[in-house]
Amino acid sequence: MYKTFDVARSKPDVTLTAAGGSTQPKALMFHAIYRNPGGEEQSFANESKLLESIGYETVRCTTDNSEISGGPWAAVTAVFSPRVLVDAFRIIRSERPDVVYVNNLWPAFSASLLVAARAAGIPTLQAVRNYRLATPSAKLRGDGTCTECGSTNYFSSCVRNGCYGNSRLQSLVCYLSAAAVKLSVSGWKQHRFVATSAMTARLIEGPLIDSDRVVVRPNFGFEENEPAFRSTDSVVCVSRLTPEKGVLDLVRNWPQDEGSPSLTVLGDGPQYAEISSISAARDNVTLAGFTSHEDVIEILRDSAASVVPSQWAEPFGRVAIESMSVGTPVIYATSGALADIVGPGGTPLHSLDESSIREALDRIFGAGDRSAIRRSAYRHYSNRFTSGKAATSMRELINEVRS
Repeated sequence: MYKTFDVARSKPDVTLTAAGGSTQPKALMFHAIYRNPGGEEQSFANESKLLESIGYETVRCTTDNSEISGGPWAAVTAVFSPRVLVDAFRIIRSERPDVVYVNNLWPAFSASLLVAARAAGIPTLQAVRNYRLATPSAKLRGDGTCTECGSTNYFSSCVRNGCYGNSRLQSLVCYLSAAAVKLSVSGWKQHRFVATSAMTARLIEGPLIDSDRVVVRPNFGFEENEPAFRSTDSVVCVSRLTPEKGVLDLVRNWPQDEGSPSLTVLGDGPQYAEISSISAARDNVTLAGFTSHEDVIEILRDSAASVVPSQWAEPFGRVAIESMSVGTPVIYATSGALADIVGPGGTPLHSLDESSIREALDRIFGAGDRSAIRRSAYRHYSNRFTSGKAATSMRELINEVRS
């Protein structure tokens, strides 16, 4: 069962006066930590740091999904939890925030959190970093079909086929949970769904989600200084090791002939054992497993390129901007939002067969001046994805939702 959330506080980097003239503005932030932490945890940390940089005190409320036990009551509370409603309303009334920021509700917090904020009259921003509001699997292709069952009928087909957890019951619970979230904010003018890309926004729009309450705001990074543009010979892939991420096929088809660059895979997930077995038989492929965010950035900095081989409608691809922020170009799959996110900061990977991988590598390693590619990657990042630009958009968004 859900355990009451942990609370952490951070003071703002600057002192401001809130509307009304007396107190520092405050953001109350919520995140249910995934069983296998990943990019969304880093996004939550970044958003907190950003709010502090523009003068908000942040109060971060988190709970760990790995501590949830199973059973019928867990299924019920994933849709709507009376305890979360009471706890959330109590802390909202106590903290009196200017805005509530919701990073992930599923499954520990449920729609109860939004109901509490709405009842207290607090404007709310809800991050949308996957497609759970549309389909139980949370995974879509660019044409809107579910990656698991191939259908756009997210209720009958996705539930019938058990697209979440290979279970019809769990898929039904997931679908009902999303429906409860959408119903809880229906008609609420002070709520915004904050999508990371135009594709994400397009794919979640539908019944109970009006397009005028969906805003697009990309992820961002804090690297502000131009990096050294090194010339190295290795490639890195940073990813959760799940089928839709494409890492298994990337490792299986990585070129093995003499002179091919090495590939290091950083990450963990259900396909770890299978990828480990394949990489062990290849001289130029290494599976390094889970790596801290700080070490990931340094490895990206020392790599000739990073590769993002996703085979679904990737909502954003945080590692792509982290790579470009240190001047490392991105070899990106042309699915999802990656083509728009990376643009001149890398080169496309049209499929995961060996010939396509070779072609992409040749465009990186065959360039006469590889430092020019690295400069282009960093320039693209600095033009679109810095924390300074994100701070401006966050101020505008909070003003909009509070008006």
